[in-house]
Amino acid sequence: MRLTGTLHVSLPTDIIQLFGTGSVPVVVAGSVLGVFELGERFASQRAKDALSKWLLTFDVKKAGTLPDGTKELFERIFGERHFSLKCFVRSAAFSLSAMAFIVLLLLLISPEDFLEMKDAFLRSGRLAEGWENFALWLPWSIFIDYISLFKTRFILRLLTQMRRRNTTISLAIVVIDYIVYRVIFAVGVNVVIIAVGIIDGVLSFQNVTNMWAIGVAIVTGIFSYIAMQGPVPDVIELWLIFFWAGFAPSLWMWLYVLALFVTRGLLRSERIVTWLRWALDIEKAPFRSIGAVAATLAFIGSVAIILVSVEVARISAAS
Repeated sequence: MRLTGTLHVSLPTDIIQLFGTGSVPVVVAGSVLGVFELGERFASQRAKDALSKWLLTFDVKKAGTLPDGTKELFERIFGERHFSLKCFVRSAAFSLSAMAFIVLLLLLISPEDFLEMKDAFLRSGRLAEGWENFALWLPWSIFIDYISLFKTRFILRLLTQMRRRNTTISLAIVVIDYIVYRVIFAVGVNVVIIAVGIIDGVLSFQNVTNMWAIGVAIVTGIFSYIAMQGPVPDVIELWLIFFWAGFAPSLWMWLYVLALFVTRGLLRSERIVTWLRWALDIEKAPFRSIGAVAATLAFIGSVAIILVSVEVARISAAS
């Protein structure tokens, strides 16, 4: 470090690097625990009793069904009717919170790339990155997330109606859920691109009067965008924030389902069942208990993803 002359230090980046990628698993686990704590507060006593009974019963025939009250908890958070002002407002609040959380993760994972993206965004005002793009996409993204939430609501209703555990069907539903969301998001991206193109003068109303041409362009754009992003979008850019924010309700739902069965499996072990009942307080706070297991799974998953990413980066650099 130079002690004389001008000190060239990026203070925000240096502060963020004090925490670094290593803090991401802690942040993720803490956030997951916080969401389930919110569920504990929203859930009715009837839903808590049903979940506690489901976790502690050893009837194998019921192992494949979700506990009563799961759908009720979702409806207490987002409302019973999807097409209502209450549901839309809470969906928007959830989307904005998810966006803020993803921004925090990106800052911790790669502050240089994120700040570079932010600077490029502020300098530009054209089609790829600019204020027109942001001003159009933010409210549109909230609307897309609202549509995606309807998909999550439908899948949750489907899962609660399943009377027996079928791993193959469950995995198929997960894949379909992700594919449908990719298509929904790609449609949204192409609509924004066309709108920004019209605003910037790249496209004119005379060029978009042919509805068939518009349809072909959107369909082509959907497949092109999905192919360009790959199986899992991971490039730090503005679209990445909106993408994962929209998929957050599905991620929470699947993590909840996974934590349910992991917790129930742990409780079936005679050696640790007494300790778990004491540590997790399943009878009095079942959703908080599920949250503790979910946070642990999220922590382990985050660590695994980071380690794999580091190894892949090392191999890529070596080659």
